[in-house]
Amino acid sequence: MHLLQGGAPKCGNFWLYQIIQEIMARSGQPHRSFIQRHPIYELAKTWDLNYPSQASIDVLEITDLQDSYRISSIYRMPVEDLPQYISQSSHVWTHSPVCKRSGEVFDQFDKKVYIIRDPRDRAVSAAKYYCSEYMLKYYPQPIKDPKVYLETHFEDLMREWVWHVFDHLRLSRQHQMHITLYEAFLMDFQAELSRLLDYLGVQLPPRQREEMQEAMSFATLQRQNPKHLKKGQAGYWMEQLTEEQIQKAELLAGPLIRFLGYPTGKGQEMTYVTGFPHQDFEQLKQEILQSQAQLYSAG
Repeated sequence: MHLLQGGAPKCGNFWLYQIIQEIMARSGQPHRSFIQRHPIYELAKTWDLNYPSQASIDVLEITDLQDSYRISSIYRMPVEDLPQYISQSSHVWTHSPVCKRSGEVFDQFDKKVYIIRDPRDRAVSAAKYYCSEYMLKYYPQPIKDPKVYLETHFEDLMREWVWHVFDHLRLSRQHQMHITLYEAFLMDFQAELSRLLDYLGVQLPPRQREEMQEAMSFATLQRQNPKHLKKGQAGYWMEQLTEEQIQKAELLAGPLIRFLGYPTGKGQEMTYVTGFPHQDFEQLKQEILQSQAQLYSAG
């Protein structure tokens, strides 16, 4: 199996990676890694990275002009032969948004899994991450306070999420891509695990599934990766965003938030859907654009 996992940054990608790795190990899937056989790997293990296993993960960057493999924010090189690269890796991670070449890349993987997270929680998490000691070391920027960063970049974070998620949803049926949700794993791990196992064509006995839930719990992974994982919660945007930010989120992402079944206001129960209400993505795109236009016309 050659699997590509994707997601916008700070949407639960690291958690999904660990879950898929655990599934592969428990089901006897052969593990192959391009980067672990690369000469840079032994040196990379000595770098000050964000979590212990970061140097060992095959990360692919996809753009209109080039594919690249990279290690965190430190090392990046072009992929000269994509089929050969894929043949040497059983599990590849990408944060790349959809571009002109995405479909061509998707079709070279057996399985594609894309993770989504409520954009308001994601924005809060991203602000903290971009102001972390690790990110300030490799991507220095003048803002050190996550609250100030969120206020300054809130609209950018929301727009980035909207089109990253929309484009993957739009292409998901065409490229047989499995859509999973951070909140679904958080709130009903076994049900979401079943959906993922069915897509992968993997069966695990009940005892292994229970062991997986314990091993992959957010609390367990947080103890092992304290710098990278901060909160295993859903809906904390209700306490952390201002009323103005909540209103901006509604205008920038409201149609997509409702499409995914997320709550629309403070005090509501955390909800989500795993079966989407329709596949008319042109209609959804127009709804998003019309909603966003209200913000810009108001400004």
